[in-house]
Amino acid sequence: MAYRLEHPFSGAIYAGLEDGRVEVTKDGRRGIFDFRGAWVEGDLRTADPELCRWVGTHGYTPASRHLVGFAPAPDTDQHGVEAERQG
Repeated sequence: MAYRLEHPFSGAIYAGLEDGRVEVTKDGRRGIFDFRGAWVEGDLRTADPELCRWVGTHGYTPASRHLVGFAPAPDTDQHGVEAERQG
């Protein structure tokens, strides 16, 4: 997962997947959506299309897009670059 973002109203967590799709979780339910917000699989069948676009295309946008509100995935730095593993 590249980035995670919490929806400001619903509290659902939007997490970008490597293939541009978005995983949305809320109240123990999970759904996978494309970057347009169209349902792909899972028991959660609705999502905010704007957040799906924002999270699902984040890795493909110009460098000018800021990271405000995004949390890097584990094992990445603040810019989403995979950290070198020690050991």
